[in-house]
Amino acid sequence: MQFEWDNDKNAYNTERKETIRIISARIATAEEKMSTITTMTLDELQALPPLSERDKKIIRNAKPTPTDDCPAMTKEELKEFKPYYATEKKAVTINLDNGVLAYFENMSKATGIGYKNLINLYLLQCAKEKKKILFA
Repeated sequence: MQFEWDNDKNAYNTERKETIRIISARIATAEEKMSTITTMTLDELQALPPLSERDKKIIRNAKPTPTDDCPAMTKEELKEFKPYYATEKKAVTINLDNGVLAYFENMSKATGIGYKNLINLYLLQCAKEKKKILFA
């Protein structure tokens, strides 16, 4: 398989705050000799022609990837893969400045993600990066 990473397209999508993950594997043509995964911007994706009825039929009839050989993991084994900050959530009460709350509520409207989840995501990012509080 060939994997393509395009830093320019990644930067373009990051600037636009758009994340698109397309994973596509198909039988290679004689010229390609391998399957290809392509990175595209949202504009390039929207410019693609619609799927043909033949392509739709192929997709509908695709067989799922067999997972019989994948061993089942217990919850204890899966916990090994979780970072320290990705533990179960606990309900808390917190007093926030009006401006802070308004900031996250506006971001919520722009992203479609609930403001409480955005606050949690931000705090997770701070924990991952071990950010220090600057006292002015």
